[in-house]
Amino acid sequence: MSTACRRCEADVERALDRFFDARLRLAAAPADETARRAFEDCMFTLCVLMAEPCAYAAVREAVQYAEG
Repeated sequence: MSTACRRCEADVERALDRFFDARLRLAAAPADETARRAFEDCMFTLCVLMAEPCAYAAVREAVQYAEG
């Protein structure tokens, strides 16, 4: 894997923090389009970072990666 493609642990942790914050905002206001877009953006970011097409798998892999 090239250096440009390697995951940075800090990037994964930052993406996970954003994901969990966005998930809470969306749970608090399910009809809020801004919250939904933020959540979807976080999911997409995790899918790209973890090279997983499935959102569930991307979150699972990111959590495992961040925990070491």
